[in-house]
Amino acid sequence: MSDIEKLKQIALFRGLSDAMLEEFSGYFKQTAYAAGDVIFREKTTGDSLFIVVSGEVVIEKAMDEEGREFKTLAILAGGEFFGEMAVIEGLPRFAQARAGADSALFEVARDKFFSFIKEHPETGISIFSQIMRVTMRRLQHTSSELTMLYDLSRMLTQQHKSPAEFFAAVMDEARVYLEGSWNVTGYVYNVFNEEYEQVYSRAAFRSGEPVALPARPEAGWLGDHAYLMPCSAEGRRLACAVFERSEPLSAVEKNSLATIFNTISSIAGSAMVNIEHQAEAAMLEKLRNSKNII
Repeated sequence: MSDIEKLKQIALFRGLSDAMLEEFSGYFKQTAYAAGDVIFREKTTGDSLFIVVSGEVVIEKAMDEEGREFKTLAILAGGEFFGEMAVIEGLPRFAQARAGADSALFEVARDKFFSFIKEHPETGISIFSQIMRVTMRRLQHTSSELTMLYDLSRMLTQQHKSPAEFFAAVMDEARVYLEGSWNVTGYVYNVFNEEYEQVYSRAAFRSGEPVALPARPEAGWLGDHAYLMPCSAEGRRLACAVFERSEPLSAVEKNSLATIFNTISSIAGSAMVNIEHQAEAAMLEKLRNSKNII
């Protein structure tokens, strides 16, 4: 596939003529990264805009000063771009970009980008408008996730009778932040019979056959409609949820939602373990008091 054909597949440039794409392609350089390669690191100076031609790029934030643990902020697929703030405002990179799979990228330097915009102002307005639309969509996603995290954090300060009750409450809270019509089913793992038992179910539409849970569910999309979210902590299976939407999701939507589901899973897992420990401590205290009375 020629550079022109590749650029045509990218939403950022769909309004450009072949002649304009031909000229614009001269401002880019193509780069390739193997899975795991760091494209740029957090807080470094950057002056390039990157466009994903193929593969997958993970945008992640360091959780410690040593950079050993990271929180995934976004997963970008073919046709998406990143690094725009370094180009527009000359800001340091606010997060790290890493190739999640073997990836091919277009890279354009800040000076070349603005040189093209100066020479072709109408085209520049079109490109900037598209950048702003995507940026606003990302901000809305971030705002929704932050609001959801705030509401979930409030739940952590409340008393819950059991991990199952807490997990059901989490499912009910998270469902509010999902756009569109969703069916949500939650299960808690029973260590005695080694099976997942349903503790939550809300249906917004009629679906086909329910998703059969594997013995060891793994996080991921089941086609374009459903996501399987296992929940574990301390090496133990705790719970699992199935989120199913009535309409198919695009690759961009799936990547955005995957980061939210991973966050929910992490919060729920840690909280469920704490609730178990609290229940065990309360039971031990009750037994000690009973023994003292006897």
